[in-house]
Amino acid sequence: SQAPSFSPLRQVESRDPQLRRRLDRSRQTAPLPVSGDTAADRAGSEGAGGAMDAELLELQRQLEAAQSARSSVRLSERNVVELVQKLQERGLIDFELLHTVSGKEYITSDHLKHEIKVEIKKRGRASLVDLSDTLGVDLYHIERQAQKVVTEDPALMLINAEIMSQSYWDTVTEEINEKLQERSQIALAEIAAQLHIGSELVLNILEPRLGTIVQGRLEGGQLYTPAYVSRITAMVRGATRGLTVPTNLPSVWNSLQQQLQEMHGANGVSVEGSFFQSIFVALLKEGAVLGSVRAGVHWTPAVFAHAQKESVDAFFSQNSYIGYEVLQKLVIPQPKQYLEARYPDGIALEAVFVHPSVVDMLDAAVGDAIENGQWIDSLSILPSYISGPDATKILSLCPSFQKAAKSSKAVLFGGSCVFSNVFIKGIFDQLEKEIDSFGIKHSAGQGTPVNMNSSSEHRAGSVQYSDTKDFGDNDASSTGASSDRGPKKKRGKATGSAKGGAVEKDDDEEIIPVKGKKAHRKNKDIGSSGDAKRGGKKAPEKPKEENTNIFPDELIEQKVLAVAPELEELGGQETR
Repeated sequence: SQAPSFSPLRQVESRDPQLRRRLDRSRQTAPLPVSGDTAADRAGSEGAGGAMDAELLELQRQLEAAQSARSSVRLSERNVVELVQKLQERGLIDFELLHTVSGKEYITSDHLKHEIKVEIKKRGRASLVDLSDTLGVDLYHIERQAQKVVTEDPALMLINAEIMSQSYWDTVTEEINEKLQERSQIALAEIAAQLHIGSELVLNILEPRLGTIVQGRLEGGQLYTPAYVSRITAMVRGATRGLTVPTNLPSVWNSLQQQLQEMHGANGVSVEGSFFQSIFVALLKEGAVLGSVRAGVHWTPAVFAHAQKESVDAFFSQNSYIGYEVLQKLVIPQPKQYLEARYPDGIALEAVFVHPSVVDMLDAAVGDAIENGQWIDSLSILPSYISGPDATKILSLCPSFQKAAKSSKAVLFGGSCVFSNVFIKGIFDQLEKEIDSFGIKHSAGQGTPVNMNSSSEHRAGSVQYSDTKDFGDNDASSTGASSDRGPKKKRGKATGSAKGGAVEKDDDEEIIPVKGKKAHRKNKDIGSSGDAKRGGKKAPEKPKEENTNIFPDELIEQKVLAVAPELEELGGQETR
């Protein structure tokens, strides 16, 4: 774009060939001075020099006239454009030429790139639109060359049609640091609004300069000075160390925020909860505060956890049990799992957690009762805090009961009472004597033998006896006629005695007397049983002529209590 510079003398020579020839002759004929010349020679040379000076003066006048003269040949802008096009077509101009916005100037792409670099160096931050107006080149060409400039120089960045240099950001961050030291806190949103850029770009610019140019800490979209961070750290450390019970951390942070607002007023520095949380996490890692965090917000101080363990250990060691509600009052979640993990040898029941010594105590009592042919109610041995279902579970863990149950030496009634077979057999032996004393009764209206059924039942459901015993000459016939289900099965084991035998029904918890009372009754039972078997299917077609007289439950209960008065204390209890 710049025209080459030419010497004025050479311009005149090129325009006047005659003048050029005269100058050449004068240069050839001009003598050179010699150091050894004589005085005559010097005088001659002085005369020749005077002539040459005169000639030079003439040439200067001609040169001045040539420079002041106007050219007789002038090119129009259209001619210049056509000339440039011809030169491009012939390849004499092998570089790209760009038009200015006015259309009166040409500019090369390299020169445009150079001018863009100069503007960026001068400003530090330049918009492409502003560069287009300043340089007078179309925005399209500015964008192309700007992209090349940014690519070649890693210290430059092109963001949102603006070219920014690293030196510009260094200057900006220095100004930000000055404001930060004055105010103790600056929001990134405020910086972004002042610089007319995005908050993400501000974050990317500030992060590598933190600790060097910017003396502060960036947290939660806020910049804080080191002094202010130390102050907040002291507040968080003091607040968390002062807690002695489990607390939600957000409530603590809200309290600290209110405290700061009261100290500094409405225009004071605002602190986000995330800033408190990050400081707290750092203190926890350093060991400055002791405790545990659950789900990131539930804080349990170490002093409270220590008090929890001491309370649980003291209660469990003194009472050999602990209820789950006690742990809930101590704010221990999942108390059952907590106790199982802390005391692996303990026994987790439905409502309480007991020590293994409780099982050993009950096992000794149950084993003694079975060995002596007695019965025992486990609830009378176990502490009052253990209910029926829990008593059943503890009984199932007693080795003496497990062994007796497998060998059919004991029976469990009501979930908590254990009866030995010896005790049950003794009761039935005495009941047989009582039943025999009643004899055989006949119905006054029909004159038929009376079928008397004997049964004994424990009111609480702990011990139950239920069966029908036939008396009289035609007892067996009455039994067969009153039931169409065929012969009755006997379940359990029979144990003999001096007077008779008994069969235990372990499923229904019943004991059935099986031995007849008199010989003539036994013969009639056999005949009646045979008739019942042969005519079992036709029994419903026959009219029932027998009147059945069953012993009332109250009478059976009286007889059982008369034989075993110690069972009377269970009469008002309910089966558990």
